[in-house]
Amino acid sequence: MPGPSASAHQVLIYSGPGVSPLSLSHTILTLSLLLLPHYTVQPVTPEILSSQPWEPSCALLVIPGGRDLPFVEELTIKRKVTKRIKEYVEEGGRYLGICAGAYFGTNEVKFDMGGPMEVVGKRDLAFFTGPSEGPTFPGFQYASEEGSRAVSLFLEPSSSSSSHRSLDHVYYNGGGHFVVPTPIPSNVSILARYASAPSTTGREEEPVAAVLTRNGKGKSLLCSIHPEYPLNDPPARIAINKLEHPPEIEEIEASDKARIAWVEELLLLLGLNPPSRNRKDGQVVESMEIEGEDPALLLHPTHPSPIFVLSHPNLPDLPVRSVLKQEFESKMSNDDAWGILNDGNDQIRFGDITAISGETTSEDEVARWLAKKRREQPIFDPPSVENLNLNSNEITPPIPQPPDFHSIPKTVLLPSFQTPYSARWTPLFNFSTYWSEIDLARKSGGRRSGIMRKGDEGEKCALGDLLFYGETVTSTQTMLDRNPILLTNLSSPLAFLASFQLSGRGRGSNIWLSPPGCLQFSLLLDLPASLSSKMVFIQYIMALAVCEAVDEDGRLGVRIKWPNDIYADVEGVGGTEVGSGKKGKAKLGGILVNTNFVGGKWRIVVGCGINVLNALPTTSLSQLHSLLTSKSTSLSSSKPLPAAPTMEGTFARIMNSFDSKWEQFIEEKGFKGFMEEYHGRWLHSGQEVTLTHTEPHTPLRILSITPDHGLLRCIPINKKKPTSSNGLTPLYNRNVDNGEDRYISSSTNSSSSTGNKPDFVDLQPDGNSFDLMSGLIKRKL
Repeated sequence: MPGPSASAHQVLIYSGPGVSPLSLSHTILTLSLLLLPHYTVQPVTPEILSSQPWEPSCALLVIPGGRDLPFVEELTIKRKVTKRIKEYVEEGGRYLGICAGAYFGTNEVKFDMGGPMEVVGKRDLAFFTGPSEGPTFPGFQYASEEGSRAVSLFLEPSSSSSSHRSLDHVYYNGGGHFVVPTPIPSNVSILARYASAPSTTGREEEPVAAVLTRNGKGKSLLCSIHPEYPLNDPPARIAINKLEHPPEIEEIEASDKARIAWVEELLLLLGLNPPSRNRKDGQVVESMEIEGEDPALLLHPTHPSPIFVLSHPNLPDLPVRSVLKQEFESKMSNDDAWGILNDGNDQIRFGDITAISGETTSEDEVARWLAKKRREQPIFDPPSVENLNLNSNEITPPIPQPPDFHSIPKTVLLPSFQTPYSARWTPLFNFSTYWSEIDLARKSGGRRSGIMRKGDEGEKCALGDLLFYGETVTSTQTMLDRNPILLTNLSSPLAFLASFQLSGRGRGSNIWLSPPGCLQFSLLLDLPASLSSKMVFIQYIMALAVCEAVDEDGRLGVRIKWPNDIYADVEGVGGTEVGSGKKGKAKLGGILVNTNFVGGKWRIVVGCGINVLNALPTTSLSQLHSLLTSKSTSLSSSKPLPAAPTMEGTFARIMNSFDSKWEQFIEEKGFKGFMEEYHGRWLHSGQEVTLTHTEPHTPLRILSITPDHGLLRCIPINKKKPTSSNGLTPLYNRNVDNGEDRYISSSTNSSSSTGNKPDFVDLQPDGNSFDLMSGLIKRKL
């Protein structure tokens, strides 16, 4: 197999079975920040590694943290990719292995020898000729933070830095150390040692944490800790807080800058060329201060950011046709190259990319402008001097209020043919990857991608082909729902996606928080007037679409909590332990639907937030994937693991799933065709609850939702208990209480076998509060 060509520019990060989704996500983000635009950084599946000629264009192949055994199963046994990787490196390629990826790159793994998690065996890559032994520190548990810790490293002098240094507070969880033969082989360079690890070799030297090896014409770098994790966020922050004397925030920030600078040094040692302009005598001076970029602001935004309007590459004219319509332009005022729209909730500036600095705006200029926007703090009106009187006899001054982000003018950027989209502009969400993912999702369902579809009101794009994206917004739901000009005139279907929300909305007065790793979006849809009585089902369709998209075969335990929440129902969450036989329940996400009758038609705004890559203790798809990987490994399951979740892939699959279900809902004029699927996904079959707004309280058993109005159908529980079981599962058991079916349409007027009329209690989703944990249904006040 060939090695990389002279123009190799792709950094490929393995995203198949065994990889930790959180490690994958942060590896992509960290390397993107350091390497764009000199290189593209993208995930790569085992299918591509086995079937495509990736080697000539690959500048670096990365195996992130996760599990070594699934790597062996997928890449060595099943697909025979390991041989290609080894030949690629020997012909001049580069390999970076992080934690499990480092184990995988050694000659032999010795993990938890003699313990319950023992993994021992030779590895085919063998870039490092000695073994990797671990865990280096005690306490490691799969799918847990019990054994995580913040460690310090002693960094060896290198070509990038000639001095001895230490690197503090770096995240560790289960990594090993490299047993270097004596004398040290000529092709091995020790890069870092653990500063305070127990000695396992009997030698005085600290255990080796990172090595660089030269293999034929190429290089590999194996790192047993996790330098990709930012220190201000979980899981690294959780590990730092375990220290006997936790550092101050300033110390953590200094350590985080040193962490990023070290990763850049590692890339330089591998022979890559990061586009840093701040080097002096070959040394990195202030890494990541490039163009004023501050990576901490990416994960801790302080104010709304510019919003991009993007479309499928096959439909480049779609943003301008959909946004800059006569209805908008007639309501705008002009300010140089910007159109200003004063809407009901927000003032919005519209302009294309060239509005930033003229017709010659370059990709680099846009990146620097966005970095500047992240740093610029908004100015809010201070309280008047009269209200700051300290005289206790005077009127009490007003309580300080949080900043009103809705008062800040918003910026919407449309594409420019002169300056095409660059992944540098959206470091938290790569749209090139997203377009590939949605094309793949549609293809698997036999649907064409990137085309306009004919409808009753002319041509429309598919859902997911026209997007608004803001790195940080007030609320995607509010921006669409409370700006009547936008709401009335924007083309649909449209999706509005954000990486962070500062004022996210839930049901009622609830606030939806959006920590790093949360996927939140709103959809703008048109509903035919003939289906106005079926609006309640929209939240159910979205819930089904999310479940299907993120957990197709149900093994992750993603379920629906009526009426509009997404839950995990699986061992290892909600206080339960893996292997205990008891499932726990924890919230993964929620759904919010707003309806508006404007311009003679129903405009629907469907909001959804789902935890995809959130670190523990938040329950997320990433955690569920880790739990399933742990269970599959312990049971030696031969069934392939689902792909590790990513933000781009998860969003693409949700868009594709909802789009097909929405079409079915419109075509069938209702929800009846989804009933069986819905009941198969929800949490409540046969659940016993108590209706608290009756006297005395009424014990009920949940049967179903009604197919006509989407009500929660329950039946009072008789005191008389069944004396025997008929062996049927609860979902299909027709011998419940008075002999009635578990699912009976609300229009049913038939009697039971005893001649008694069914005594149903039907509850509205918007009039009652359903407390899943305590089994109570009470009227909302």
